[in-house]
Amino acid sequence: MGRFNSLIIITCMLMGCNNSSNISGTQVLATVNGDPITQSQIHTELLKNNSGVNTEETEKQILDTLIDRQLLLQEALKLNLDRVPEVIGAIESSKAQIYAQAYLSQKLARINPSETEVTDFIKTHPELFEHRKLFKTVDVIFANDSTHFDVNVMEHEITTLQALQAELEARKVVYETNNSQFLTDRLPMQVLKKITHMAQGDLLFIHTGNTIVVKAIQSVNDVPMPEQMSHSVARQLLDQQKKQNFIKSEIARLRRLSTIRINDGKSVTQLQ
Repeated sequence: MGRFNSLIIITCMLMGCNNSSNISGTQVLATVNGDPITQSQIHTELLKNNSGVNTEETEKQILDTLIDRQLLLQEALKLNLDRVPEVIGAIESSKAQIYAQAYLSQKLARINPSETEVTDFIKTHPELFEHRKLFKTVDVIFANDSTHFDVNVMEHEITTLQALQAELEARKVVYETNNSQFLTDRLPMQVLKKITHMAQGDLLFIHTGNTIVVKAIQSVNDVPMPEQMSHSVARQLLDQQKKQNFIKSEIARLRRLSTIRINDGKSVTQLQ
């Protein structure tokens, strides 16, 4: 293991430990060379794992992990690794992220869509609920290689599955095909807007990094979402949307109230 990877592991251990001055009123489950491990630490690890399962066996496994981590931490401190610049930098970066997340979590906890907002969201997004559709497609998957073709030109000029396969074969582009299906409520908004008015035979080009996926639509069927499910899904989607909007507006507000200068080594630029 490289020195830097070792430092990252030690950093994680340093961030996870609590010294005795920080534990009051919590049950001590074990001590490692005099350093306590508490029930609150178990609880913190359970929250981090997001397992939702709190059994005696799970707590025992976590306790064993914390004991091992504490042993390694003690050895790291004997070597003064807490003074290594890379470790100090990693800890400061982690602290900043933790504080930022704690601030947002506190603010976002107050955001709860009202019943009226949920109802309005369902009415204004019929493509997700009342007019939800099931698309069945044949997918053509190939690498995005600009030396063989221009995918933007291909997207505008090729309109059928047969034409697409013929073009790829003529250019000696290796591709694979498979069948798939999806519901419109599972799509990202940018894809949903693109596919809403598509019909049987149409092609949907999706760029995913270095891969192109072309979905040739074989059938489109109406599958309205049940009313009870609609309410639950709408609340979840609206909650996510409102929180994302809050984060953007809060960052913009803080930037307006702050003095930010960017030093690129040549000049200093002040952001407004």
